[in-house]
Amino acid sequence: MTTQSPVRLNGGAVISAPLAGRDKTLAPPFDIRLFYQSAVGLLDRILADPSLRAAGFVFLLTRALVFLIFILTTHIIFNEPPSDFGDKAHNLSIRVRRNSVPEHLRELAMRSDGAWYISIARSGYDKEPFNLEKEHNWAFFPLYPLVVRAVASITGNYRLVGIALSNLFFFLALILLHKTVLAFGYDKGLANRVIFYVAAFPASYFFSLPWTASLLLLVTVGSFLAAKRGVWWLAGVCAGLASATHYRGIFLFPALLIFYWQCHWPFKLRANILWLLLAPAGLLVFMGYLYAVTGNAFAFADAQAVWKVRWGFFLQPLLTFIISPFELSAGWNFRMLNFAAAATALVCGVAWVRRREWAWAFYIFISVITPLSTVTLEGHTRYMTVVFPLFVMLAIRGRSPLIDQTIRTIFLVMLTLMTAFFGFFFSPALI
Repeated sequence: MTTQSPVRLNGGAVISAPLAGRDKTLAPPFDIRLFYQSAVGLLDRILADPSLRAAGFVFLLTRALVFLIFILTTHIIFNEPPSDFGDKAHNLSIRVRRNSVPEHLRELAMRSDGAWYISIARSGYDKEPFNLEKEHNWAFFPLYPLVVRAVASITGNYRLVGIALSNLFFFLALILLHKTVLAFGYDKGLANRVIFYVAAFPASYFFSLPWTASLLLLVTVGSFLAAKRGVWWLAGVCAGLASATHYRGIFLFPALLIFYWQCHWPFKLRANILWLLLAPAGLLVFMGYLYAVTGNAFAFADAQAVWKVRWGFFLQPLLTFIISPFELSAGWNFRMLNFAAAATALVCGVAWVRRREWAWAFYIFISVITPLSTVTLEGHTRYMTVVFPLFVMLAIRGRSPLIDQTIRTIFLVMLTLMTAFFGFFFSPALI
């Protein structure tokens, strides 16, 4: 059919003219006011999310503290202090370096494991037959450096991108953690305490560095939240990403199987359990890659022999500290803090057993026992940063105002101290 379009002549008369090939329905004009109102409404709904608001407050508060200390400590230089208060004591001086803040943050990003992840993001893995003649980057898992590489290929700045991504992942992890605690039936006050404890934990400054802690926490919490909501395909995907982020990500596989058993009791095998087979996928892909470039699929584990990693009875490091508790620190091993973290985690694991929360109890126990089996306490506080059921149990005990304030005070004081240690490059800060 031919549609007619009104045409006004000079005299004011209107006639209809055919509009061949045009649709009868004309698109309405773009209304900028309607678009603005819709955008504002969407923003209001997002900001009204209690998890977002709680996570935003905790994130800004703790990251402001961490970065303020980072900036102050990396700008301060001490000369070699005197050994006594004799005549040379007046030589002590403190200077402030004039370098820019971004320059110091780039330097901070390259300390310890951060340098390994940034180098992998920039240059990839060592492609040579497996050997133990020197340290190799095969011990470091690929997902985090791959993400850094993807973003840095646009910006060109690997170090600052690594720091920015870690903080972004941590913020998202806090939001998901708050939602996870609510999904498991706890109240908003307890969820608020959980995310505060995580963000103020003495080793939480690693969440703001180009290490894997932030990404591992994000995908770990995401897997449990998806499982709780019955979205098993997403739980499997998140667990698979975790196993591509760090070897501890593989702990999610048995933990999610136990949780699946809890959710479907009396147990009956269903097809959706097959999604959990994605959990080890990240590790398996990495092993396949390592076999292709080194000839050893287990190079990620075997390469750690260069760092003198050995295995033994998991209670040995705890007993060693109890026998000699006054040796608070040895090299990178802040023995006192690591012992406290391991012991607290084990106690919380027992508490979850008593509550018959088998999946969370198992996840705590395997996360504690595996690193303790290297017969050292080194790194244990850092490992506990992603074991979120530990903080949920602490938050349950924190219903008492006295216990809550005690935990908050201890955490914030130790976070300030440990962050300053890291800024000054004092070895126990690497715990």
